[in-house]
Amino acid sequence: MASLIRQLASQTAIYGLSSMVGRFINFLLVPLYTARLAQVSDYGVVNVMFSYSAFLAVVYTYGMETAFFNFARQEGQERSSYATAFRAVALSSLALTMLALLLAPQLAVWIGYPGKPFYIRCFAGILAADALSALPFAWLRQRQQAMRFAAIRLIGIFINVGLNLFFLLGLPEMVEQGWLSEGWTAPEQLISYIFLSNLAASLCTFIILWPEWRNAWKEYDRDLLGRMLHYALPLVWVGLAGMVNETLDRILLKSLLPAQEGDYQVGIYGAFYKLAMVLTIFVQAFRFAAEPFFFSRSNDENPQALYARVMGIFIWVMCGMALATLLLLDVLAPMLIRNSSYFLDARGPAVVPVLLAANLCLGIYYNLSIWYKLTGQTRMGASIAIGGAVLTIALNLLLIPRWGFTASAWTTFAVYLCMMLASYAMGQMYYPVPYRSGSALLAIGTAAGLYGLWNQLEINRMDEPLRWWLTILAMGSGYVMLMLKTELWNKKRT
Repeated sequence: MASLIRQLASQTAIYGLSSMVGRFINFLLVPLYTARLAQVSDYGVVNVMFSYSAFLAVVYTYGMETAFFNFARQEGQERSSYATAFRAVALSSLALTMLALLLAPQLAVWIGYPGKPFYIRCFAGILAADALSALPFAWLRQRQQAMRFAAIRLIGIFINVGLNLFFLLGLPEMVEQGWLSEGWTAPEQLISYIFLSNLAASLCTFIILWPEWRNAWKEYDRDLLGRMLHYALPLVWVGLAGMVNETLDRILLKSLLPAQEGDYQVGIYGAFYKLAMVLTIFVQAFRFAAEPFFFSRSNDENPQALYARVMGIFIWVMCGMALATLLLLDVLAPMLIRNSSYFLDARGPAVVPVLLAANLCLGIYYNLSIWYKLTGQTRMGASIAIGGAVLTIALNLLLIPRWGFTASAWTTFAVYLCMMLASYAMGQMYYPVPYRSGSALLAIGTAAGLYGLWNQLEINRMDEPLRWWLTILAMGSGYVMLMLKTELWNKKRT
């Protein structure tokens, strides 16, 4: 088992390298956006558009990545499963994109940005390119080609960042030098440049994946497609419900609050949400490696013991990352958000611990969700996600008019907590795994206790920098030592 965990850890590290480096680089865009965009509400527009994009990305791929992993394992036909899934996604993406291009003016009015059909057309291209890249990336994961996967993703990220730097820093410099007119750097133009940069990066990524998709049509199987769709379509509801839980709050903030106030609060909420995404980065890297790994080990003798051990390590690492983020929040927040206007509302920093706790619950939920994917109970998994989505909508509608984005943060935590507990209970009924709840509670309790102690100490970083850093070092070292001792004990019990 130890060798298998090392294999999973190495794959997660490679995927994590691309995700973490990529996210870190994208984090560097947040100071750029907050500094260059004229208003906080302008950054709110960026967040709202990417929130809509997250919803539609689920529709564009409709669970075919997971279906591919499942049927490549069950049928023993990797290539036919891959070709069938890719062809289906390619044809549906083309149809959806053409529809979006035709209806761009009407859709722009519907989402609250009349006169901005370019936003719609740009995102139609982004969604199509990302959907067409999804199956080639899944193929690389299935074949355990993590290095190529990571390299291509990083190339796309560097293209996106490079174009953002050119448009948001280079063009203003050209205007100042008199080489271009001021119209090139109007506020609405800068927002369009952000979207255009993402479109170019997505198209380039798809082109680089040419070796993975150029022959993807050859082994298409119509009968297999029907079985794949039967398995995958419930996952669409899982994905859509997940996007409701992750991103709908930004859309509701815009629609439930007065016009400019909505974009303003989305801007602040979106900026501080980035600080909680350190856990999301790790979860994403873990999922890239774990999903094909769990499927491939499902026929081993007693795979549940392996899954339980992985979960224990996963929770300790997640809690450690959350604790590190909170201890260093005074340093990270000013580094990320380079505009003092975002700190005028004290609710911004206050939601970070809540969102970190929410993302911890989400990470555990994703890890638990292997039970319905392995057993084919995707409809049961969909019921949990849909229940969470309903609760998200209800709580946000009820509380946003009263408390603004603070309500969204607490709603996110409450929903993910409920989904995690529901998935654990149902998983133990359909696919029992001997998870070590005592170890999990120890990790969570230790991280929460250390953060509570840190708040009680109230050490000022500017007045007592040595004491500030030594305390953080002592807390971090103590946490790591307890984690290693606990996992070493769990290893002996296995």
